[in-house]
Amino acid sequence: MYNLDPMLLEYLARPHEPTPETRFREEYERARADSRRQHDELVDPERRNAARLLRERLIVNIGRFLARPS
Repeated sequence: MYNLDPMLLEYLARPHEPTPETRFREEYERARADSRRQHDELVDPERRNAARLLRERLIVNIGRFLARPS
């Protein structure tokens, strides 16, 4: 015969927290979607050019820092 314990049925009917694996999978998918969206924003030529200029300026500043007399 089936176990129809009311406490067990109440426990089964209650909403449960997702398992850590499920939570990780959801967060991972959300982060991947965010990174895809950021990539799409960077495809904008104006933003891509600004990022290139920023990288070049950073490299020049690092070069100046390393070339200074100690």
